[in-house]
Amino acid sequence: MALRVLIVEDEVLIALHLEGILEDAGHEVVGTAASSSAALDLARRSVPFDLAIMDVDLLDGPNGVETARRLREEHGVASLFVSGRLEEEVQAMGLAWKPLGFIGKPFMEAQIIEALERIAAQPQDA
Repeated sequence: MALRVLIVEDEVLIALHLEGILEDAGHEVVGTAASSSAALDLARRSVPFDLAIMDVDLLDGPNGVETARRLREEHGVASLFVSGRLEEEVQAMGLAWKPLGFIGKPFMEAQIIEALERIAAQPQDA
């Protein structure tokens, strides 16, 4: 099943790399955002999407954990964290909002694809 994905990443080259991985794997990128405010604005304005790929450190404003919480509460969208900051407290902060998983940076393309395959295989109401 193809997924519709919002990429929330403040490093342009990483966002472009993720976009290429997703598109090559047959998924649709509905948009990219470098900040919490841009991500939430895209969530309000864009076509519905299945998940967000979320960095913990964003360009400005709230961090990715807070942004993930708001996406879950306000739009019913869960997040897959892809970040260089995955220490225990960040993981613990995210658990209350049922993250789809954590992938550390630097990442391998196979890690992203495997995570998306696992997510796509889950029942829709999970």
